[in-house]
Amino acid sequence: MKRILPFFATALLLATAIPGLGDIAKPKPSPSPVEPKIVFHTRLAIVPDSKAYEARLQISQSDLQELRAALANLPGNESMAQRVTHSSTRTIVAGLFMFLSLSFAGVWLARSVQSRGQKTIAALLMGMAVISAAAIITQANAGPPGSYYWKKLPQNLSKGQSTGGGVDIMVVPDGSDGSGMKLIIPIRPD
Repeated sequence: MKRILPFFATALLLATAIPGLGDIAKPKPSPSPVEPKIVFHTRLAIVPDSKAYEARLQISQSDLQELRAALANLPGNESMAQRVTHSSTRTIVAGLFMFLSLSFAGVWLARSVQSRGQKTIAALLMGMAVISAAAIITQANAGPPGSYYWKKLPQNLSKGQSTGGGVDIMVVPDGSDGSGMKLIIPIRPD
């Protein structure tokens, strides 16, 4: 009974825990919406391609340099909290600490529980590993190809509706056609 009490106390603590943001300040309310301004103008050619599998946006090198120059003149409005939140280092450190916590918890459980309890704990950990693997497999399931999302583009445009899908962005050398940017959409004939 004395050995089960800590498990019940931990379960009660986890069930009543309230998530908190102790290390991140509350976000400041955003000011009134700012009217977007045009910082760059170029030409866009939309080209249907029945052989493409994903939409591609081709940007010439000169247009990319002009876009970078225009964006360099805009004031940066990303706060310190946003920069930390989008940091890959933060993700790596969080994963490292999760690994260490699970490792130390496993060692602690293995040393504190009798041999009969160890088998039960091992079975529970194995079950959690199987459930986690199943969740990863189902969440990482590949969706349809990119052309699937773009196939109703003509019908939706004639109805005045929007269509969305993935876009690969490519930087291409400056061409003689002077088209600026080119959007290649994978539209397959029915």
